[in-house]
Amino acid sequence: MTSARAILGVLLVTPFLSGCIVTDVAGAAVGATGAVVGGAVDLVTTSEEEQMRKDNKALRKENEELRKQQQQSGGAK
Repeated sequence: MTSARAILGVLLVTPFLSGCIVTDVAGAAVGATGAVVGGAVDLVTTSEEEQMRKDNKALRKENEELRKQQQQSGGAK
């Protein structure tokens, strides 16, 4: 008789628990989506400092290539 009551209690509580589980899963999905969208926005937007670093790196690379070309053509100083 006691086990029947325990089983009945579990069966009565199950619908309430499943709602909590569904809510947790939905919340996790929304949280993951928010993280992905936030990451994508961060990739698209760059700060002025980041852009300057990127430009400086590109200029250094271009200067190095020009030096190599000058050395190959014999026009190096």
